Amino acid sequence: MGRVILGLLKGGVVGAALGALAFKLGVGGGIAAVVLYALVGGAAGLLCGRPPWRQDTFWTSALKGLFGLAVGGGLYFLARKLLGGAHASFTAALGAPDKPLAEIPLLLGPAIGAAWGIFVEVDDSAGPENRAANKGGAKAK
Repeated sequence: MGRVILGLLKGGVVGAALGALAFKLGVGGGIAAVVLYALVGGAAGLLCGRPPWRQDTFWTSALKGLFGLAVGGGLYFLARKLLGGAHASFTAALGAPDKPLAEIPLLLGPAIGAAWGIFVEVDDSAGPENRAANKGGAKAK
């Protein structure tokens, strides 16, 4: 449960930071949004789980980041299809214009970052050192 919360926080912070930057730059949809959410997925993939400097090889973090690029872009397309033109009234309190939810990076960025962050964090918790520790604990009993 702790890994899920940690992934939610790490991915959410990455998504919120990039989403706020994109909101300030006026990114809402189109190719710029695909690039934005791909960057959110890539950054969450790099930073969630074990950090790059604690991995056995650099390629582990690089692959999580590269796959995160595709996942971030894919989650954006999925959100556009599922949410369509759905609006929410609370977005005006955030200072966001009255746009569909999928075009507001302040909301969708943290959601995509948190979703990918949770997956990477939980996946990284099942690393070889944890499996070895579990086997050793079972033998001690």
